[in-house]
Amino acid sequence: MLLLEEMLVYNMDYKMKIRKRKIFINNLNLIASIGVYEQEKKNKQKIIVNLEILLTNDTEPQSDNLQQTQDYSQFRKCVTDVVESKHFDLLEILTKKIHTTISKNKFVLGVKVNISKPDIFDNCEVAYELSSI
Repeated sequence: MLLLEEMLVYNMDYKMKIRKRKIFINNLNLIASIGVYEQEKKNKQKIIVNLEILLTNDTEPQSDNLQQTQDYSQFRKCVTDVVESKHFDLLEILTKKIHTTISKNKFVLGVKVNISKPDIFDNCEVAYELSSI
C-alpha cells in the first residue's frame, strides 16, 4: 500500500513540474499604418492584437514579487513598438514581426499572435494568426 501512495505523490509532483504557464494579452487596440491600398497608406487604421505566450517554468514566482516573473507590460510594449516602427503593407508581415520579436525572449517557449482589422469591411472583420504553440 505504501508503494501506491509513493507513486501517487511522485505522479502529483511530476504533473506540477510540467504544468504550462501562459500570458494572455487580449484585445490590445492600436492605431497602425497598415495596408496596400492608397487610402490605407494615407490613413492609419485600428487593429486589434491578441497574444498567447507560453512561458518556461524558470520564472514562475515563488513569492509575490514582480522581479521573479515575466512582466506582462514588456510584451505589450513590444507589440506597440513594432506596430509604431513603420508602415506595413501586409498584415502577415506585421504578425510575423511581432511573433519573431516576442519569440526572442529566452523564457518564451511559444507564441500565438492574432491581429484583426475590424473596420476594413462594413460587414466583417479580417484577421491573421501565426502560432508556434
